[in-house]
Amino acid sequence: MRKVTVEEATVGDIVAAPIINEQGRVLLPVGAKLSAAVLSRLKGWGVNELTIEGEDPDNPAKSKEDILTELDQRFADWEGDALMMQIKEIAHGHLQRI
Repeated sequence: MRKVTVEEATVGDIVAAPIINEQGRVLLPVGAKLSAAVLSRLKGWGVNELTIEGEDPDNPAKSKEDILTELDQRFADWEGDALMMQIKEIAHGHLQRI
């Protein structure tokens, strides 16, 4: 997911978070596909920013190895705590499967 301005959004982008107006009304639900007409309507409704599906090109996804290294670093101060080490191993196992 990534946040973009309405001007940055392109036809075919998929909405990843509902677009809600100031009164709490859902203008576009999750999964809606943007068209030229919808983008025009969003501008008319005063929507400035929306969340769309896809990776942020300015913030690429981390590799599995980087994530596992981060996990080790986060738990480094807890080496003597058996419960925290169990939590770390569970997280490590989960990350290995994705």
